[in-house]
Amino acid sequence: MAIYAEVEKVYESDQEVRYKFMGAEGVERVVVLDKMARRTRFDGGVEHNQYLAVASKVAVTWGRDGVAPDRLIVAS
Repeated sequence: MAIYAEVEKVYESDQEVRYKFMGAEGVERVVVLDKMARRTRFDGGVEHNQYLAVASKVAVTWGRDGVAPDRLIVAS
């Protein structure tokens, strides 16, 4: 199964960053990066493979670069 998501930053504070993406079922989903805890969480709905791929890309990019990117593409 292929995974694809266009991820966009919608909010950033000193403590968290919120990203939105369109879920496979056509519903907008939100991933939250908690900067203090260095973790991601899903803001509503069921955690599924697409969410895990988006959360992983957000966390790895932030951890590597130290900056929350404005946009990401997740494809596998």
